[in-house]
Amino acid sequence: MREFIIRVALGAERARLMRQLLTESVLLAVVGAGLGLLLASWGTRAALGVLPSALPRAEEIGLDARVLIFTVGVSLIAGIFSGLAPALKTSRSNLHENLQEAGRGTGAGVRHRGLSAFVVLETAMALILLAGAGLMIRALAQLWRVNPGFDPNNVLTFGISLPPTMNGASAAAIRAAFRAVDEKFKAVPGVEAASMSWGASPLAYDDEWLFWLEGQPRPANQNDMGWTLDYVVEPDYFKAMRIPLNRGRLFTPDDNEHSPLVVVIDEVFAHKFFPNQDPVGRRIYLDNADGKLAQIIGVVPHVKQWGLDSDDTQSLRAQLYFPFMQLPDRAMATSASGLGVVLRSTGNVSGLLNSIQRANREMSSHQVIYSVQTMNEVVSITLAGRRFAMILLAVFAALALVLAGVGIYGVIAYVVGQRTQEIGIRMALGAQRGDVLRLILARGGKLTLIGVGVGLGAAVWLTRLMNSLLYGIRSTDPLTFVAVAIVLTAVGLGACYIPARRAANVDPMVALRYE
Repeated sequence: MREFIIRVALGAERARLMRQLLTESVLLAVVGAGLGLLLASWGTRAALGVLPSALPRAEEIGLDARVLIFTVGVSLIAGIFSGLAPALKTSRSNLHENLQEAGRGTGAGVRHRGLSAFVVLETAMALILLAGAGLMIRALAQLWRVNPGFDPNNVLTFGISLPPTMNGASAAAIRAAFRAVDEKFKAVPGVEAASMSWGASPLAYDDEWLFWLEGQPRPANQNDMGWTLDYVVEPDYFKAMRIPLNRGRLFTPDDNEHSPLVVVIDEVFAHKFFPNQDPVGRRIYLDNADGKLAQIIGVVPHVKQWGLDSDDTQSLRAQLYFPFMQLPDRAMATSASGLGVVLRSTGNVSGLLNSIQRANREMSSHQVIYSVQTMNEVVSITLAGRRFAMILLAVFAALALVLAGVGIYGVIAYVVGQRTQEIGIRMALGAQRGDVLRLILARGGKLTLIGVGVGLGAAVWLTRLMNSLLYGIRSTDPLTFVAVAIVLTAVGLGACYIPARRAANVDPMVALRYE
């Protein structure tokens, strides 16, 4: 500013100086916008690389032309206003008074207050974003600790379709083919347990069956029947998924097409339809099994079908397990075109897939394996939306933290420059370096703490909007707020330390001759 005042005093045209100020600010804005667009392009590709299946139609995500135009426009407007303010101030200034103020450092209080206000605002915004990111991280940590009702580690899932020649085959032939597949997969080294799976699959897709209790008349319509999620599985399914038995027994190979129908139910089914009773031994009519009676032989824990965080809020939660080989012939005849397989490995599943595919090709080159996923991937996909929001908030929070640190550093460095003579006088009169260091740190610390206080107040109000994204914690989680306040305060004091140390090392004789 002093340079421009001197140039005006020496006869330079005010209009030309205003144009120069505006040109410089707009140029800086354009350069900043360009760097920002470059970072946005890299960041978008990085985000999609981290979460390839997090969002629908992810392949269409990119930098939209309208967003680019808006961003560039905002950057230009910001550059114009940033240059316009000092340009107008220069054009309206009294040259004699401004030269005196620039030389003495007087009149800087207003500028200091303005800069301090910006720093406080930056700090408050950084704290709000840090609080949001911290809450998301805490919520995800809580979700990962939720017991889904099964053990997803070392479990591989995929679909398998029999050769086209099996289409239209008899139910007995299809059962024999799947028995051969089951035996072949179980014989692969590293396979601990394997099971065919049809119907619902935890956290992936659902299927419902209708039923009514023995001793009750058949309901007049399906709306009056009971509804349950159905899992059509083989005996090793419970071992593969590590679903324990609460009471009764699980399926055995003897529960086949030649034996009476049996089912296993979960705790929710038992509590809802057999309150204060032991359901083991009771019988139900299965509408999807041609209205035949099936006996309940066991009860297992509930599996979170609808999501780790939302399962408890769903109206349909009762679950029923049915032996795969007891499927009605008409249903078995349709399974040749596609059936699920759940397989537990004794070690890491990544090295098992090649062996499974090799065993599959040995049976038939026309037998297809598809949709291969680990159960950990299935669980991860259900949390992808939250992870994406957490990553975005974390990136914005990190940028805001950097900007707040740079802002605090800039203000304190400016103040140190303005008070160099004062610091020299203090040291000449006996002030120690520690005293100067504390003086500068106190000013920076005051700005930081004010910003933290304002940010905490705003964050308590704004984070309530995140309630739908949180799980297991409140939007005012004290641990998160204390942690982000400490982090931001540490960053602020760290930004103050460099100019404070420089001020403490000032030579009093040099400082007294400053300007």
